[in-house]
Amino acid sequence: MKKAKWIGLSAAAGAMATLALPVSAQTGAMPADAWAWRATAYLWMPAIKSTTQLDLPDGGTISESTDTTFSDILSKLKFAFAGTLEGRRGPWSFLGDAQYLNLGGLKSNVHSISGPTGIVTVPIDTGSRSNLKQFLGTFEGGYAVLQTPGARADILAGVRYVGVKVELSWHLSGPTGGLAIEGGVEKTINLFDGVVGVRGNTSLGGNWDFRYYADAGGSSSRFTWQGLAGVGYNFKGGDVELAYRYLGYDFHSGPLSDLKLFGPQITVGLKF
Repeated sequence: MKKAKWIGLSAAAGAMATLALPVSAQTGAMPADAWAWRATAYLWMPAIKSTTQLDLPDGGTISESTDTTFSDILSKLKFAFAGTLEGRRGPWSFLGDAQYLNLGGLKSNVHSISGPTGIVTVPIDTGSRSNLKQFLGTFEGGYAVLQTPGARADILAGVRYVGVKVELSWHLSGPTGGLAIEGGVEKTINLFDGVVGVRGNTSLGGNWDFRYYADAGGSSSRFTWQGLAGVGYNFKGGDVELAYRYLGYDFHSGPLSDLKLFGPQITVGLKF
């Protein structure tokens, strides 16, 4: 079962890789009339932290937080998929990325309940669980402000979409403000944000290079930013990369107040 999950994660990863927001491993200028393509697959090993506040059917809210390591994700993974395609022509480039993640039975911590009257109680959580379904999609266009035989840097702009569905099943004891000690509730959030940023690579000598990516933006969310830094090794027709990646969201007041994913990532790229 775990083997299947590893395969699923890698494929997802493989695909997921693309969320890595790949950087072209190719250095130097390209012919102005030629398209250069890169597709990647990767294994991202993030921890996930999130805080949600969900409306209760009879009024009031219930607030919970999830703090999940990569090993937790591996054991709770139901399905994952991600993919990215990058195209370049002269100084211009574009990047399309899509990622889907479905996790079930994550350990959650219910830390407050607000009833219809506004009374807040802090119950004892005896085993609440949550399911998380998440889709991230990014489309960006870029323009090279630096192109030399040993380095390239692009400025970029685009849009990122996040769709999150949280399903909470609570199990409580102690004061619950009139809420049943067991129950469930779910919420779906869909947000669009504009982002601007920079990405690039610098030769370290031989087939090695240093790669970086950073973006920031907002609109539906209060603020979102992403960063990646790593080392790549280039070979004929492709490359491999080891990097650390962070993706964070700070939302406006609402059901999802924050979301963070961070951890190491291994990427394999194919150039054609």
